[in-house]
Formats: sequence, structure tokens, C-alpha cells
Amino acid sequence: MKISKIFAIAAMTNFLSLQQAFSMPVEDVQVRIVDAGGSTSEILLQKMTDSMQVVAQQLLLDKDTENIAPVKAEYAKLLTEIGDRVLTGYEMQQTEINLGQQTEIILHVAPWSDTISKVEIDLQFSGVEPQAAVYLKRRLPGLEQKLQGAISGASVDAQDWAGGVLRRVVRQEVEKALPEFKAAVDLLQEDGKVVVQVIIYPVGQLISGLKYEMRSESIPNLLLNRLKFKYADECERLQGIPVSYLEHHQQEYIDYLCRKLEAETEVRQYNLKPRINIRPGADTVVAIMLDSDEYKIWLEGYGDIGRDKDNLSGKAHLGKFISPQDEIFTEAEVVLDDVQWQFGAGYTRYWGKSSWSYMRRAPAGDNVYKLEYTLSPKWKLRAEHFSGDDRNEYGVRYRIHEFLSAEYVYGGKEFYLRLIGNL
Repeated sequence: MKISKIFAIAAMTNFLSLQQAFSMPVEDVQVRIVDAGGSTSEILLQKMTDSMQVVAQQLLLDKDTENIAPVKAEYAKLLTEIGDRVLTGYEMQQTEINLGQQTEIILHVAPWSDTISKVEIDLQFSGVEPQAAVYLKRRLPGLEQKLQGAISGASVDAQDWAGGVLRRVVRQEVEKALPEFKAAVDLLQEDGKVVVQVIIYPVGQLISGLKYEMRSESIPNLLLNRLKFKYADECERLQGIPVSYLEHHQQEYIDYLCRKLEAETEVRQYNLKPRINIRPGADTVVAIMLDSDEYKIWLEGYGDIGRDKDNLSGKAHLGKFISPQDEIFTEAEVVLDDVQWQFGAGYTRYWGKSSWSYMRRAPAGDNVYKLEYTLSPKWKLRAEHFSGDDRNEYGVRYRIHEFLSAEYVYGGKEFYLRLIGNL
């Protein structure tokens, strides 16, 4: 009798435990979608899963499992019918419900008919120079392969909602790599293939103008003509890109230009070092200096307006740096009025924006002392003393561009304007 009571108690306990198990509320629902053919990409399956996840949660979440268990087949049928309507391009083959507090729903699907086998990605940049488009495209590595992988193998009838998935992928990639740009995505079907057209366009304030110059204070600028025109085209590619993009990637672009310049024949031949300054804005300024820490060579021609005599002349300067601040040099000067030549040798000391120099001239046999101060890349002050006729000369010089400057000169007795050709 005692044994039978024990069995009865145990049976009752198991029954109550089983009943309690079946009366548990559904606390979580997870949907998993399986493509029977295995051709649909994970990213599209995830989109399908997200759509059905909401439906499944509304149907089952917080309901008692003991109420669902007797009609589980009806729930499966309902989910199948909803899936047939929601998952355009796919048919529902089987629905499994693994009931419990953590309920799992497995939906087996298959494409209605044909699947996408040929995908062409047409990636374009709108409103920017072709060279810039090539450069910007490099900032989106793998995007085309990712889009191809996302849509290849999907049902041809699933293009509408698959396009939304592709738009999200493109938007995420563009926001991460090119936040100053936006993208538009369209899907087209032609000649038995799907064309994914991606157009990326700039937003915000754009670079509409460009001020560019290349010059050197170490060699005659005529020797840089080829490079000057080549890098004018290189800088033109900045036209149309957002100002904020250049601000964010300014150093990267400077490094890119420096690497290209360092590989140029003229730069290596004359041992020049590129120094690049960029000022981003609607009218962006790109200034390239190519100088050497070994020598300083320049040729200048002078035309003086408002001077009675000696108003046409020229000068050649050949200098060698013996330290970063010290230069020894020779100069040859000719006055064209009566073809008078003067030759000199001297020394210059540089400190900061200032320089001081001494030169001994022949055949005049006089000493020339000069002090110069650079106010800015465009403006320079000069004070010079000639011991032969005990004359002082003062000048304010403005560089118009790399081949032309203007200087207002006071020569002790007269004021005049000097036009300077910087060869």
C-alpha cells in the first residue's frame, strides 16, 4: 500500500510538472528562414527574417504555451499564409514551430521561379571630375562585390524589396567611408541580367573655384613648366567635391601629391623637396613649393617705370647653402641701357622670415648690404645699401604669380615702380 501511494504521488508530481511546463508563457520568439535551394544571400534572408519576426512576435509573445499547443498547426498555417504574402518572390514550403518559453520558428522557403544569375554594378560619381571619381571609388573597396553577393541567387521577382536591402548597404558604406556624400540606388532588369545603378553625389558646400600655383626659389621656374601644367590638371580634380571632404582629408591629399612629386624626374634631378599648402574653401587654394636645401638659383629681369635711366636690367643668382641658415653666392648683373656688367660674390644669413646679406661687386669695387623680410608668401620688404655711391634703396615687393612680381622702390632721390620677371 505504501508503494502504491508512492507511485501515485510520483505520477501526480510528474503530471503537475508537465502541466506547469505546458502553461509557461512565451517569453521570446526567434524566427529563422531557410532557403531550400541555398542560393539566397544571408543579407536578404536576414531582411526576410526581420519582416516575419515582427509578425511572429505579435502572434505568440506572452501567450501560454498550453493554449498554443493544441492549435499549433493552425498557427503554422497562418504564418505560412502571411509569409506567402510578405515574402514576395518566394513561396512557403514548410513552417516549423518549436514551442516553449524560448520559441523557435523555422520557415522553409524557395524562389517562385528563376533566380538572378547575372548582376552588373554601375557605380557612378555625379558632379565631380573623372579623376576625383577614380580616387573616391578607392575609398569604397569591396562595395561592388558586396552588392553582387547580396542579390545574386535571389528570386527575380524579389527585386522590389531586395532594392531596399541594397540601398541600406550602400547608405551604410557611404556614410562610413564618404560621409560628405549621399547615394541613390536603382535596380533595372535588361537583357537577362540585373543592373544595380549606384549614383553617389556630393552634398553641402562644394569647391567651385581653384587657385593653384607651383614655384621654386631654388631653381628657375621655367624648368618646372612641365610639372606646373601636369599638376594643374591633378588639382583640378578637386572641383565639385565638398569643402568638408577636403578639410577632413587634407593631409592625406597633401601626402598623395608629395609622393607623386618625389617620383618626378625634375624633382629628383634637382634634389627638390615638395612643400604643399592647401586652404580649403569654395575657392580652394593649392600652393606647391619645390625648394632645395643645397642651392638657390634664380634669374630676374627688371623694367622700371618712372625712372630716368638704367630702367632695364637683369640679374642671375647662383647660391650654395653651407648650412640650413648660411648661403654663399655669386651674382651677375647687366644694365641694358649701355650694357654695363657687374659681378659679385657674397654671403647670406637666414633667420626665420628675415635674411641679411653682404656682397662685394666688381668692377665697381663697392660693397652691397641687404636686409629682407618676408611678410607673407606674397609680400616682401627690402632695404639695401650701396657703398660705392653711398646710396640706400628701399622696396616693397608683391608677387603677382610665379613669373611676375611688382616692387615699389624708393632709390634715395626718386620713387618708381619696378616690374620683375621671375624666370
